[in-house]
Amino acid sequence: MIRPFACIGVLTLFGCAAGYADIVTPPGLAPGSTYQLAFVTLDGFFATSTVIATYNANVTAEAALNPTLAAFDATNGVTWTVIGSTPSVNATANAPSTGALYTLDGTQIASAAHPLYGGSLLAPLDINQNGATETPLVWTGSTSSGTVAGGINDLGQTFPEFGSSNLTNSGWIADGNGIDSDNFIPFYALSSVITVQGASATPEPATTILLPGALLLLAGVKRLRRHR
Repeated sequence: MIRPFACIGVLTLFGCAAGYADIVTPPGLAPGSTYQLAFVTLDGFFATSTVIATYNANVTAEAALNPTLAAFDATNGVTWTVIGSTPSVNATANAPSTGALYTLDGTQIASAAHPLYGGSLLAPLDINQNGATETPLVWTGSTSSGTVAGGINDLGQTFPEFGSSNLTNSGWIADGNGIDSDNFIPFYALSSVITVQGASATPEPATTILLPGALLLLAGVKRLRRHR
């Protein structure tokens, strides 16, 4: 069953530490509803390979770097693919998305009425796998509609197309080219479709989540007082 709320990284007395993600099953979704998650990789990679599986492996490895995200993926059967196009594979085929899509901080960036490859986003795709904001250039090799950029601008070619993760217009995926493919630049990662199971998502009470951390903090305060 999908947990409606979980911290990735450090859990503090006051909640999730800044710079870490909340894996969110969006509130209000009925059982059986579906959605996807997306992030921009914290690390950069070369875009010199023409094999799409290379980039899928890159973004999968990035997701696995966060233990809580990896556990979420394992529990819910989530897999990751790159939002990118090689000479023989369109991003729309490698990373299909036609429904609700959210970043790892719970921000909706696409919907059935406003799909991922529709030319613009509802909000920037600028959150990395740890929940921090990233606003770099991002390799895509794609046009604004998620198809192969063509010529020397595909992934694996001389000057792959790149997007800018701080944009919501078509520049999020197709903002320019002219940077050699042997430069380290991040990728966008898209999850497989996740199905909401059980009751609709409602955040767990903070006291339930934070009790272990609070007890540890109080124990530490008592130890300090005894040593004065």
